[in-house]
Amino acid sequence: MGPPPASPSGPGTGSRPGLWIVGFLGGVGSGKSSAARALGKALSEADPGAPLRLLDADAEVGRILGDPETLEALEAAFGPGLRQPDGSLDRRALGARVFGDPAARSRLEALLHPPVRRALHQALQELEEASRRSGRGAWALLDVPLLLEGGLDALCDTLVHVETSAAERARRSRERHGWSTEEWEAREAAQRPVEEKRTAADAILSNEQGPEALAEACRELAARLLRSRAGRPEVRPLAERWPAWDRPPVRIPAPGPGRGRDAAPDA
Repeated sequence: MGPPPASPSGPGTGSRPGLWIVGFLGGVGSGKSSAARALGKALSEADPGAPLRLLDADAEVGRILGDPETLEALEAAFGPGLRQPDGSLDRRALGARVFGDPAARSRLEALLHPPVRRALHQALQELEEASRRSGRGAWALLDVPLLLEGGLDALCDTLVHVETSAAERARRSRERHGWSTEEWEAREAAQRPVEEKRTAADAILSNEQGPEALAEACRELAARLLRSRAGRPEVRPLAERWPAWDRPPVRIPAPGPGRGRDAAPDA
């Protein structure tokens, strides 16, 4: 995922060293990636100089799927017909074979999830080290599909649900990915229900009104996150949250909203 950006030391609202991890939830097509980018920009402006990194699991999957060895492993698992004319992977063809077939989906996840989790863990380690070196609090934004299903929500100090209507999510999926309504519904059904994600969240971001409204909501949320972070004496080190990439994150139950994390109000 590349090295974390260098960050100058200096005072700031979130100046206490350590990782504050924000995870994003939402239905298929809700715009979680857009929200993560917008919140990253807002945090960079609100807490200038603090180490910050957006960890995009889909981008890491794309890198892995571009590896010739991965493509050979996929053909061994799912058969021929997965290549485009230029020899690269036809991701839509792969999706057609996997979604709706739980056994095939499990085989795909067994190939992709370990290297993705390894990359995420390494990136978080690097960001935590950047925080230590700079003496500043660091921000990690987890744009990870299946965050709840994979247990990575246990890492997060704040969970943000990106709220978008089903009709709008289906429309975006048709326009961006060329999916039929049935394809979108199948992908939606493969995840936890949207209401369950909403209930798990500490903050709600509406993504119905376009980029400007989303940016304004993210600026408000960034200010709340800074206040929440300033009010916490310390954050858990990564070694306590996620001791090793091939082990599940450590979940610490606690009372209160958002499963006990420091909550930011709805945005």
